[in-house]
Amino acid sequence: MRMRRVCGRGAVGRAELLAVVLVMAAVLAMSIPALSHARGQGKTAVCMANLCGLGRAFFNYAADNDGNLVGSGTSRWNAWQMQRRPAWSFSAGRVPVKNFVAFPQDENHNFRNICLADKVRGLQQGGLWPYVEDHRPYHCPQDTRHLSPPKTFPAPDEIGGYRTYSLGCVINGYGIGDGWHTGEYYALVTRMDEFHTPGKKFTFLEEQDGQGFNVNTWNIYLDDATYWKGDPLSCLHEAGSMMGYADGHAERRQWVDATTLYLFENQIKWGDGRHRSYGPDEGRDLGWFIRHYIPGAIRPELADMLPQYK
Repeated sequence: MRMRRVCGRGAVGRAELLAVVLVMAAVLAMSIPALSHARGQGKTAVCMANLCGLGRAFFNYAADNDGNLVGSGTSRWNAWQMQRRPAWSFSAGRVPVKNFVAFPQDENHNFRNICLADKVRGLQQGGLWPYVEDHRPYHCPQDTRHLSPPKTFPAPDEIGGYRTYSLGCVINGYGIGDGWHTGEYYALVTRMDEFHTPGKKFTFLEEQDGQGFNVNTWNIYLDDATYWKGDPLSCLHEAGSMMGYADGHAERRQWVDATTLYLFENQIKWGDGRHRSYGPDEGRDLGWFIRHYIPGAIRPELADMLPQYK
């Protein structure tokens, strides 16, 4: 039987078919950015939930340890570290501090950083693990460093960082003479009741250290308002960063200075040859950050050091 050729008013011509294809392409072109934005918003929501969960763990650790805070270092396999206390005194003795995490390690607790399991072992040694018991809350889903080798450290057999969140040195960190001369030891707190207005003071910060993991405490110098003189923060959320606060809530900060965005988006540390100073109309980001970073009372030595922030 012959097939009859279809023609006439019921047929779809090439022009009509092309028009349909073009309309569908236009719809997809408009939909993809919206879907990408929605996906990013979803990851931001996960990040905020992670910080809130870590904030509860931070608070519960203090409650179970007579108000003493977990430490911010990462340099010991079992997360215990002898720290100078009071932190501002060269002549002070040392006391044991349990840090919130340890470094990545193998089954025998030697440093190793070749797989996610190594990183999880370091998390499990930390003081917050009993309150979390899951590696995922330590990681922002926008942070993809672990999918490639470290960017700033020549270790092709290792993987980049997985833990996104760090604690600043002012949170039960290093004492004077044990690290960079940042002045943070003059503002260091060791107990929960030393926070002033906890709802306005940071605990956890997003960091993207390029060395394979976020090494030790997050640091910033407190003696200069012309530079972001310290470690950069992550900028994973549409020109913004997430912060965890001492009362357990989390917020996103939208950065306003072009120099801040340049430093954070390119992960440029102070001392890098690409570093820039703030322009004459900039500096609001740094001033806002320092006011929320210093957790409580400060020593007179720091009062003499602090510049005039915007």
